Amino acid sequence: MAVERISTGIAGLDRLLQGGFIRGHSYLLTGESGTGKTVACLQFLRNALKQGQKAVYVTVDERPGEILESAASFSWDFQPYIQDKNLLILDASPYFGGRSGNAGEKGIDPQKIVADLGSYAKRLAAQILIIDPITPLILPHDPNSVSQDQARSLMQLIQSQLSTTNIFTAHLAKGAAGGAEQFLVSGVLILETREVNGVFARAIMMKKMRGTAAAPAAYPFDLVPNEGIVLTDHQEVAAPCSQLEPQIFELFDPAKHKS
Repeated sequence: MAVERISTGIAGLDRLLQGGFIRGHSYLLTGESGTGKTVACLQFLRNALKQGQKAVYVTVDERPGEILESAASFSWDFQPYIQDKNLLILDASPYFGGRSGNAGEKGIDPQKIVADLGSYAKRLAAQILIIDPITPLILPHDPNSVSQDQARSLMQLIQSQLSTTNIFTAHLAKGAAGGAEQFLVSGVLILETREVNGVFARAIMMKKMRGTAAAPAAYPFDLVPNEGIVLTDHQEVAAPCSQLEPQIFELFDPAKHKS
């Protein structure tokens, strides 16, 4: 059976992913602040909307106006899609910013989150769900709870109860291995800024991609006006040491150990 894919909207990335993300699966965009995670989400969103799909975008750290301003900086106008009811932007920032008056007084219930998201998605007949970022939603209110359980519960509910293609973002501190959410999605893309020969460059690290014959590698990209993220070289570049797992075994070479 042929796998149906949906374009990432990123020039050069679709070819590497054999056409894009697998429809109905969940993907994680992670990296440090300012590496382009929201831009990648908006770029994916813009392409999907242009293809006639409908989407729900959940913003947690920023207000909707700030998201629209970020899009406008690339000359992307989402207002017509909002007015035509092809795009819903849900604002969770008041709750997590403590402006709702009850933030912090009760925990985050995964079933309630998914029920609410499902209601909006069904009302819109949405095919796309973006949560930017998902991190606050998977942190347990009870410090004695296991965060992995919260993440697993939320993501499994989204995957089983919603028929959407899902894009999540999460902050990844420099040198960190990442949280449980990386194990619960079909693919992980790490966006990073690093120094190469004294010059800072951006790159997308393809950490894993289930159902796609794509080797883990990093690919440089530029942020281009009107286009967003554009891969500048389709060839693999060395992955940063911080993202590589240490080798457990070392191959013994007798030639190097002659007495």
